[in-house]
Amino acid sequence: MEKELKLFFHLYTKEIRKLFDVIIVDDEPLIRDGLVKLFSWKEYQMQVRAVFPNGSLALEYLEKQSADVIITDIKMPVMNGIQLMQECQKKNILVKFIVLSGYSDFEYVKMAARLGIENYLLKPVDTLEMSQTLLQVKRKIEAQRHNKILLDEGIRILRNNLLYRLMTGEISYEEMEERKEYLPIPFDSCLCRVAILKFLPQNPDTTRHGQQKPPIQSVLRHLEQKEYIHAVTDFGGRLLFLLFCGEGGICSSRETVRADLEHIIHYVLATSPFHAFAAAGPLADSIYTIPNSYAKASALINTAGFNSASSIRWAEDTCENEAFLLPHIEFDQLMQLNEKFLYKKQEDIVSIVDEIFSTNRFIPLDGLQMLASMIVSKIYSNSRAYSSDHDPEILRLENRLDDAYTLGDYDSIYRWTRDIIHTIFVYEERNPSEKAPSGATNLKKLLLYLNENYTKDMNLKTIAETFHLNALYLGRILKLETGCTFTDYINSLRLKKAQELLLHTDLSAKQISEQTGYRNDKYFNTLFKKYTDMTPGEYRKKGNPS
Repeated sequence: MEKELKLFFHLYTKEIRKLFDVIIVDDEPLIRDGLVKLFSWKEYQMQVRAVFPNGSLALEYLEKQSADVIITDIKMPVMNGIQLMQECQKKNILVKFIVLSGYSDFEYVKMAARLGIENYLLKPVDTLEMSQTLLQVKRKIEAQRHNKILLDEGIRILRNNLLYRLMTGEISYEEMEERKEYLPIPFDSCLCRVAILKFLPQNPDTTRHGQQKPPIQSVLRHLEQKEYIHAVTDFGGRLLFLLFCGEGGICSSRETVRADLEHIIHYVLATSPFHAFAAAGPLADSIYTIPNSYAKASALINTAGFNSASSIRWAEDTCENEAFLLPHIEFDQLMQLNEKFLYKKQEDIVSIVDEIFSTNRFIPLDGLQMLASMIVSKIYSNSRAYSSDHDPEILRLENRLDDAYTLGDYDSIYRWTRDIIHTIFVYEERNPSEKAPSGATNLKKLLLYLNENYTKDMNLKTIAETFHLNALYLGRILKLETGCTFTDYINSLRLKKAQELLLHTDLSAKQISEQTGYRNDKYFNTLFKKYTDMTPGEYRKKGNPS
């Protein structure tokens, strides 16, 4: 996360500090040259890119190159300033105009104003007035760039969250239908395959205690040109999930996926001190079977050890009988690990770990390595929420999380697991967070939060982060108390409010859908009828028969 934030702020700073491109359009050479030389353009974060004697030549340039600001005369041969502005509007060329004129002609002023200009200056140009105008334009463009960068970053984060939940099966059908516009996937003709990349050091001894991290950001940049590969990382930054998806199935075929994965593996080996291993799930013939492809790939990636003979494993090549060789851990055991850590019960966690290891005593070595890594990662991820990315102790602990894959026998893996758990608890004792609240208190806070914020865009994962609790735990206590899943509970709150607004206001169904947290009014209408057996219009008419 820290590395990703640094990259974002680096790119943000680089983008926000870019010089704004200016072109000058005037049929008088003295005016053109004078404007270029009169101002120290870099003081306004600007640079003059080109000058032209008429609007026609300027338009030709703008059809091939971008510009931020145009300083143009009104009266020119071939194409005047007004015509240039009109053509830019038609062609959707977004640029700021500063208009110059030797005439104080009110009709010209009105026409220019209608087209949207920053200022209308009379010749000869007053340097102070031009300077103030340039500063005003600079501030406007900076604000627009700032907003665009933040919007793009917000959409990217939302897209990655949706993509991860789509692959792992953690998104409901209703939410996926409502948000599928954010995923660049051909939902109606979808053939997909999930592959998972895992990074292990070429020399474990040299990277185990260092600060080197897998080259995930480098691989992501390397994949930017592959439009059919959608990539997202896991929480710890040690795995990379790839969704190969495109119309017709060519993009997700075994041949295409193999070629792309081999290319990535060779790239990682050549540019970093890491090996990359890959596991590919079976072909998914719809978005609803993508989680199955992910599950098979996830099981495979954790059995492909450091000395694997092949860098890529395929679900289709895995014998059904191999299932019993995989490590076995019950869902309830994972839940208990979460809850026992929440209440700082180290002895109880050790008992659960002992039980898990006993059950899996005779599985293959790579399966046992994966099991140990899964256990400590689960406990560590809960501790990580309370910790600083900059804490040296946390960084040292993080660098040990993959050490299980370097151990060669049951006893050493078991001792390593116990030692990591003990280290996490020692850290927690030295750096205490707020006392863990009771289940009843957690539920009370959760219900209060949902009742006050149900119109906002939310999911159980983001709420869990707000409360510093595990999402599965919150979902479980909500289900036990209310009998509803998170999605059903939120929908019941929203639709109850919608019923109230239908009966007591004149708002349209579209307005009500927006006020109750649904951005898609068609989805709102469908859901409303599912819950009430009536459309919003029918419900309003029945409640107000007069």
